[in-house]
Amino acid sequence: MTENILIPKSITPKLAEESGWHIGDGSMNYYNNKGYVKGIYQLRGHIEDDRDPYLKVIKPIFKFLYGIDISLRLMPSTRVFGFQIWCNKLVEFKKKLGFPLGKKFDILIPKVFLANDELKKAVIRGIFDTDGCVYLQKKYGKLYPRLEIATISSQLAEQLLIILNKLGLRATKYSYVLRGWREIYKISVRGNGMLDKFMKIIKPANPKHVRKYFFHKERCPEF
Repeated sequence: MTENILIPKSITPKLAEESGWHIGDGSMNYYNNKGYVKGIYQLRGHIEDDRDPYLKVIKPIFKFLYGIDISLRLMPSTRVFGFQIWCNKLVEFKKKLGFPLGKKFDILIPKVFLANDELKKAVIRGIFDTDGCVYLQKKYGKLYPRLEIATISSQLAEQLLIILNKLGLRATKYSYVLRGWREIYKISVRGNGMLDKFMKIIKPANPKHVRKYFFHKERCPEF
Protein backbone atom coordinates (compact mmCIF):
# COMPACT_ATOMS: atom_id res chain seq x y z
CA MET A 1 0.00 0.00 0.00
CA THR A 2 1.31 3.45 -0.94
CA GLU A 3 0.90 6.12 1.72
CA ASN A 4 4.09 8.18 1.25
CA ILE A 5 2.52 10.44 -1.34
CA LEU A 6 2.46 14.21 -1.52
CA ILE A 7 -0.89 15.93 -1.20
CA PRO A 8 -1.27 19.15 -3.23
CA LYS A 9 -1.63 22.20 -1.02
CA SER A 10 -3.35 24.43 -3.55
CA ILE A 11 -5.84 24.21 -6.39
CA THR A 12 -3.86 24.54 -9.63
CA PRO A 13 -4.56 23.95 -13.35
CA LYS A 14 -2.46 20.76 -13.20
CA LEU A 15 -4.62 19.43 -10.37
CA ALA A 16 -7.74 20.47 -12.30
CA GLU A 17 -6.51 18.60 -15.39
CA GLU A 18 -5.70 15.48 -13.36
CA SER A 19 -9.14 15.71 -11.77
CA GLY A 20 -10.63 15.81 -15.26
CA TRP A 21 -8.90 12.47 -15.96
CA HIS A 22 -10.54 11.11 -12.82
CA ILE A 23 -13.95 12.25 -14.03
CA GLY A 24 -13.31 10.48 -17.32
CA ASP A 25 -11.31 7.33 -16.52
CA GLY A 26 -10.96 7.16 -12.74
CA SER A 27 -12.66 5.27 -9.95
CA MET A 28 -12.08 4.82 -6.23
CA ASN A 29 -13.57 3.03 -3.25
CA TYR A 30 -12.78 1.25 -0.01
CA TYR A 31 -12.49 -2.52 0.17
CA ASN A 32 -11.77 -5.11 2.81
CA ASN A 33 -8.24 -6.38 2.17
CA LYS A 34 -6.83 -9.04 4.51
CA GLY A 35 -8.92 -7.83 7.41
CA TYR A 36 -8.29 -4.12 6.84
CA VAL A 37 -10.43 -1.55 5.03
CA LYS A 38 -8.23 0.08 2.41
CA GLY A 39 -8.75 2.71 -0.24
CA ILE A 40 -7.98 1.88 -3.85
CA TYR A 41 -7.62 4.36 -6.69
CA GLN A 42 -7.71 3.34 -10.36
CA LEU A 43 -7.22 5.16 -13.64
CA ARG A 44 -7.72 3.11 -16.80
CA GLY A 45 -8.04 3.91 -20.49
CA HIS A 46 -8.27 2.01 -23.75
CA ILE A 47 -5.61 -0.67 -24.15
CA GLU A 48 -4.40 0.74 -27.49
CA ASP A 49 -5.69 4.27 -28.01
CA ASP A 50 -4.70 5.62 -24.60
CA ARG A 51 -1.17 4.29 -24.09
CA ASP A 52 0.46 7.47 -25.43
CA PRO A 53 -1.34 9.96 -23.17
CA TYR A 54 -0.92 7.73 -20.11
CA LEU A 55 2.83 7.42 -20.72
CA LYS A 56 3.58 10.93 -21.97
CA VAL A 57 1.09 13.11 -20.09
CA ILE A 58 -0.59 11.35 -17.17
CA LYS A 59 2.46 9.62 -15.67
CA PRO A 60 4.64 12.79 -15.41
CA ILE A 61 1.84 14.99 -14.07
CA PHE A 62 0.91 12.35 -11.49
CA LYS A 63 4.58 12.36 -10.41
CA PHE A 64 4.57 16.17 -10.24
CA LEU A 65 1.38 16.35 -8.16
CA TYR A 66 1.76 13.36 -5.84
CA GLY A 67 5.47 12.53 -5.91
CA ILE A 68 5.08 8.88 -6.92
CA ASP A 69 5.89 6.90 -10.04
CA ILE A 70 2.73 5.14 -11.12
CA SER A 71 3.25 1.68 -12.56
CA LEU A 72 1.36 1.54 -15.84
CA ARG A 73 0.43 -1.83 -17.27
CA LEU A 74 -1.68 -3.60 -19.85
CA MET A 75 -4.77 -5.43 -18.61
CA PRO A 76 -5.75 -7.62 -21.60
CA SER A 77 -8.68 -9.33 -19.89
CA THR A 78 -10.54 -6.01 -19.61
CA ARG A 79 -8.89 -4.35 -22.63
CA VAL A 80 -7.54 -1.42 -20.62
CA PHE A 81 -4.21 0.28 -19.93
CA GLY A 82 -3.54 2.15 -16.72
CA PHE A 83 -2.81 1.68 -13.04
CA GLN A 84 -4.27 1.07 -9.62
CA ILE A 85 -2.84 1.84 -6.19
CA TRP A 86 -3.93 1.08 -2.67
CA CYS A 87 -3.72 4.47 -0.96
CA ASN A 88 -6.02 5.79 1.75
CA LYS A 89 -4.48 9.27 1.58
CA LEU A 90 -5.21 9.69 -2.11
CA VAL A 91 -8.80 8.46 -1.80
CA GLU A 92 -9.40 10.75 1.20
CA PHE A 93 -7.95 13.72 -0.68
CA LYS A 94 -10.18 13.15 -3.69
CA LYS A 95 -13.21 12.71 -1.43
CA LYS A 96 -12.46 16.12 0.11
CA LEU A 97 -12.29 17.65 -3.36
CA GLY A 98 -15.85 16.41 -3.91
CA PHE A 99 -15.51 13.14 -5.83
CA PRO A 100 -17.79 10.19 -4.98
CA LEU A 101 -16.85 6.65 -4.07
CA GLY A 102 -17.97 3.82 -6.32
CA LYS A 103 -20.12 4.35 -9.41
CA LYS A 104 -19.95 7.76 -11.10
CA PHE A 105 -23.60 8.04 -12.12
CA ASP A 106 -23.92 11.52 -10.58
CA ILE A 107 -20.35 12.77 -10.81
CA LEU A 108 -19.80 16.44 -11.51
CA ILE A 109 -16.97 18.97 -11.59
CA PRO A 110 -16.27 20.01 -7.97
CA LYS A 111 -16.84 23.68 -7.14
CA VAL A 112 -13.15 24.25 -6.40
CA PHE A 113 -12.40 23.85 -10.13
CA LEU A 114 -15.03 26.41 -11.17
CA ALA A 115 -13.33 29.37 -9.51
CA ASN A 116 -11.84 30.80 -12.72
CA ASP A 117 -11.59 30.15 -16.44
CA GLU A 118 -8.08 28.64 -16.29
CA LEU A 119 -9.24 25.92 -13.89
CA LYS A 120 -12.36 25.31 -15.99
CA LYS A 121 -10.30 24.92 -19.18
CA ALA A 122 -7.87 22.55 -17.46
CA VAL A 123 -10.56 20.27 -16.02
CA ILE A 124 -12.35 20.13 -19.38
CA ARG A 125 -9.03 19.28 -21.03
CA GLY A 126 -8.67 16.32 -18.68
CA ILE A 127 -12.24 15.18 -19.31
CA PHE A 128 -11.93 15.54 -23.09
CA ASP A 129 -8.57 13.74 -23.20
CA THR A 130 -10.07 10.70 -21.46
CA ASP A 131 -13.77 10.71 -22.43
CA GLY A 132 -13.83 12.83 -25.56
CA CYS A 133 -13.37 12.22 -29.26
CA VAL A 134 -12.98 14.03 -32.57
CA TYR A 135 -15.18 12.73 -35.39
CA LEU A 136 -14.57 13.60 -39.02
CA GLN A 137 -17.95 13.00 -40.63
CA LYS A 138 -18.52 12.93 -44.38
CA LYS A 139 -21.07 15.62 -45.21
CA TYR A 140 -21.88 16.99 -48.65
CA GLY A 141 -18.68 15.48 -50.04
CA LYS A 142 -16.48 17.07 -47.37
CA LEU A 143 -15.22 16.16 -43.89
CA TYR A 144 -17.19 17.91 -41.17
CA PRO A 145 -15.63 17.88 -37.67
CA ARG A 146 -17.50 17.12 -34.48
CA LEU A 147 -16.03 17.03 -30.97
CA GLU A 148 -17.98 15.07 -28.35
CA ILE A 149 -17.81 14.20 -24.67
CA ALA A 150 -19.99 11.32 -23.44
CA THR A 151 -21.12 10.81 -19.84
CA ILE A 152 -23.77 8.97 -17.83
CA SER A 153 -24.04 11.93 -15.43
CA SER A 154 -26.76 14.43 -16.35
CA GLN A 155 -25.26 16.93 -13.88
CA LEU A 156 -21.85 16.76 -15.52
CA ALA A 157 -23.38 17.12 -18.98
CA GLU A 158 -25.21 20.27 -17.90
CA GLN A 159 -22.03 21.71 -16.35
CA LEU A 160 -20.05 21.06 -19.53
CA LEU A 161 -22.75 22.61 -21.70
CA ILE A 162 -22.82 25.80 -19.62
CA ILE A 163 -19.03 26.14 -19.29
CA LEU A 164 -18.27 25.54 -22.96
CA ASN A 165 -20.89 28.05 -24.09
CA LYS A 166 -19.59 30.67 -21.63
CA LEU A 167 -16.09 30.12 -23.04
CA GLY A 168 -17.46 30.94 -26.49
CA LEU A 169 -17.47 27.33 -27.68
CA ARG A 170 -20.92 26.77 -29.16
CA ALA A 171 -22.06 23.48 -27.65
CA THR A 172 -25.23 21.39 -27.76
CA LYS A 173 -26.47 18.47 -25.68
CA TYR A 174 -28.39 15.36 -26.65
CA SER A 175 -29.02 11.96 -25.08
CA TYR A 176 -30.01 8.38 -25.90
CA VAL A 177 -30.58 5.13 -24.01
CA LEU A 178 -27.80 2.59 -24.46
CA ARG A 179 -29.24 -0.90 -25.07
CA GLY A 180 -31.97 -0.41 -22.48
CA TRP A 181 -29.34 0.27 -19.78
CA ARG A 182 -28.90 3.94 -18.96
CA GLU A 183 -29.26 7.31 -20.57
CA ILE A 184 -26.05 8.53 -22.17
CA TYR A 185 -25.52 12.28 -22.48
CA LYS A 186 -23.35 13.79 -25.18
CA ILE A 187 -21.98 17.30 -25.41
CA SER A 188 -21.13 18.24 -28.98
CA VAL A 189 -19.10 21.08 -30.54
CA ARG A 190 -19.35 21.20 -34.34
CA GLY A 191 -17.76 22.82 -37.35
CA ASN A 192 -14.32 23.97 -38.52
CA GLY A 193 -14.40 27.26 -36.66
CA MET A 194 -15.44 25.71 -33.36
CA LEU A 195 -12.90 22.88 -33.72
CA ASP A 196 -10.10 25.40 -34.21
CA LYS A 197 -11.31 27.54 -31.30
CA PHE A 198 -11.70 24.50 -29.01
CA MET A 199 -8.15 23.33 -29.72
CA LYS A 200 -6.75 26.80 -29.00
CA ILE A 201 -8.77 27.42 -25.83
CA ILE A 202 -8.89 23.96 -24.22
CA LYS A 203 -5.52 22.74 -25.62
CA PRO A 204 -6.14 18.95 -25.52
CA ALA A 205 -3.01 16.96 -24.65
CA ASN A 206 -4.09 13.53 -25.91
CA PRO A 207 -1.95 12.88 -29.02
CA LYS A 208 -4.79 11.13 -30.89
CA HIS A 209 -6.95 14.29 -30.67
CA VAL A 210 -4.08 16.53 -31.75
CA ARG A 211 -3.19 14.27 -34.69
CA LYS A 212 -6.78 14.21 -35.94
CA TYR A 213 -7.01 18.01 -35.65
CA PHE A 214 -3.91 18.58 -37.78
CA PHE A 215 -4.96 15.85 -40.22
CA HIS A 216 -8.22 17.69 -40.83
CA LYS A 217 -6.61 21.13 -40.91
CA GLU A 218 -4.09 20.08 -43.58
CA ARG A 219 -6.79 18.58 -45.81
CA CYS A 220 -9.51 21.17 -45.43
CA PRO A 221 -9.09 24.23 -47.69
CA GLU A 222 -11.90 26.05 -45.86
CA PHE A 223 -10.07 25.90 -42.51
